[in-house]
Amino acid sequence: NMEHKWDEAYGYLFGLSSDPSDPLATLGEDDFLNKYLGRVEGDEDFAGIAEEIFDAFKLGRAAIVAGEYDVRDEQAQIIREKLSIVIAVRAVYYLQSAKNVLGQATPDYGAAFHDLSEAYGFIFSLQFTRVPNSSSPYLTKTDVDGFLSQLEAGNGLWDVTPETLDNITNDIASKFDFTIEEAAN
Repeated sequence: NMEHKWDEAYGYLFGLSSDPSDPLATLGEDDFLNKYLGRVEGDEDFAGIAEEIFDAFKLGRAAIVAGEYDVRDEQAQIIREKLSIVIAVRAVYYLQSAKNVLGQATPDYGAAFHDLSEAYGFIFSLQFTRVPNSSSPYLTKTDVDGFLSQLEAGNGLWDVTPETLDNITNDIASKFDFTIEEAAN
């Protein structure tokens, strides 16, 4: 059962790779979280994160088979930490992308709403991230609900302001070890 759960988690990230023997070679394909991991990996500020996650999955799986549960737990912590970063980076990226689109003289609302919708999903996911070596989230459900309420205020996404997007972005980035500039490019 433990092996099954580990393999299932691996599958959400790498399981649909067109090259199962080397899923990092096809990183960023449009499948599950792999797409977003590929985008974060493609940002020089986060280069190497995909291999760290992949290596942690491999070593953790081998540790399960060998009954080395301390090693498994260490690898699980690495996976949690790195995937939490991926989720936060993409939340910040999409918030800032939306802000930039909305700041144009003639905003492309389709593009802005795409970015805001992606951001909404990643913000919602932040409550499920975990601070390394703890069971505490980087941002609580209350924090996340507060961010989402700001996005939904007034007439919803139609009324969101660049200031609101910056405030949410600042709050998210302050919980992680990266800058807005690093995540927004």
